[in-house]
Amino acid sequence: MKKYTGLAFVLCLLLIVSVGCRNQASSDEESESGSEYEGQVTEKPLTILTGGTSGIYFQIGNAIAKIYGEKLDAQASVQTTGASAENTVKISQKKAELGFAMADIVADAYSGEGNFAKAGALSNVRAVASLYPNYMQIVAPKSVKVHTLQDLKGKDIAIGEMGSGTEIMAKRILDAVGITYDEINADFLSFSESIESIKNGTTDVAFLSSGYPNLDIMELAITDEVEIIPVPKELIEELKKKYPTFDIGTIPANTYNGVKEDRETVMVNSLLITNKDMPEEEVYELTKTLFDNLEDLRNAHSSAKKIELEKATQKLPLPLHRGAEKYYKEKGVLK
Repeated sequence: MKKYTGLAFVLCLLLIVSVGCRNQASSDEESESGSEYEGQVTEKPLTILTGGTSGIYFQIGNAIAKIYGEKLDAQASVQTTGASAENTVKISQKKAELGFAMADIVADAYSGEGNFAKAGALSNVRAVASLYPNYMQIVAPKSVKVHTLQDLKGKDIAIGEMGSGTEIMAKRILDAVGITYDEINADFLSFSESIESIKNGTTDVAFLSSGYPNLDIMELAITDEVEIIPVPKELIEELKKKYPTFDIGTIPANTYNGVKEDRETVMVNSLLITNKDMPEEEVYELTKTLFDNLEDLRNAHSSAKKIELEKATQKLPLPLHRGAEKYYKEKGVLK
């Protein structure tokens, strides 16, 4: 009897050891989740489409490229563009790996609406992450004495480059208050060109859609007190019914010299996008590395402080890339 009892004890001990080893192996596998994707972009070219050199897309894009170069040894670089609309088209055409774009422009492109109706839906574009909010900043020197949207009639207005995200949003705001391009002197200028034109006295008002503070507006405000023309909350609510990616945003008082009170305006999220044919393992690694290094990214511009993992999949107007989706599921952001 003692012999059998001893044998049972040994077998039980072996079973406990075996289970413990299996649990340890399982734990190791869990801690290395996604490790099979490491090194997928090493020494590979990686182009990030941004915007103009004075814009926030360019600043944050450079910070992301630096992270990918240092952490993944990727040959990462940024490309200056006309921003959202151009970036979305180029991503669809596989002319770059990643790009920045405003959610309303991506929504139009993915569904083939608005400025994309003629060319058709760009259904091969995918989201990597929702990043931070863009704010429509309608700026003028105080000396111009423009205080409301209705005051814009008859003015010389820079409304962004033709077909850009800024120009599309500007037109939608103007349409909502019943102002057509025939009732203003519209100039299709970049951010930096718009501010330079105001300085030269050839433009009264400029529409700039970006995070805040915007470097071009800050430059203008060094020499002149500026006015940020508000977009009333009631008008934004009406716009939201037609353009669900729009929301109510606030530019805080004292963001710019001369603006002493908060200003309500249209807000829309900026997205990081890619093509659906980008390999899953590459997009997974790019997404993971982006969020693993958020602190470095937040040092690039104050807008990047609003990038949060928990909000990365919210209010997306198009599907996530499967590689990004895998990462968010691992982190518990998606179920």
